[in-house]
Amino acid sequence: MSEMINLMTSKIFLQTCISIEELCAELYHYYSRAYEDIPEASRLWKKTALEEEDHRQHFMLAVRLMNETEFKVSGNHLIKAYSIQNKLRYLLNQVSHSTPELLTAVTKAIEMEDVLADLHAHISLNFNDSNMQNLFRALSEADRDHISALKQYRTILYLPQSDMSENQ
Repeated sequence: MSEMINLMTSKIFLQTCISIEELCAELYHYYSRAYEDIPEASRLWKKTALEEEDHRQHFMLAVRLMNETEFKVSGNHLIKAYSIQNKLRYLLNQVSHSTPELLTAVTKAIEMEDVLADLHAHISLNFNDSNMQNLFRALSEADRDHISALKQYRTILYLPQSDMSENQ
């Protein structure tokens, strides 16, 4: 009975992670459209959205391979995943009613990606199979790449804007 509970907990966890990746992609696609008048921002959001969709595929693969590899999830990780999922749903609801300023959107995305990178890193530790561990370590690294790209863009946003009219 305990093995069945572990299997169900693991499956629910992975399905929740699939939902998280879908929500992230939806948010980033929304931002890509919302900031389409700023091409570099729109491209960054679009690229990140597509990468989140790729992450979703990795989680779907993990669900399909659950019976072939040993994987256990603690109740705490499931609770954390639910918490992240709920916060993302809330954020999507908020931004759909009032799009934040670009700097705020980037800053919040950095915070979110940091939490996701941590979650992905902990997931890799739950797989006995080294290939699955490596897959989720790669997801964590991809999240770190998202963070790096977003931080770099945030730095650019902080740079003082030159007033071209003063130079003419």
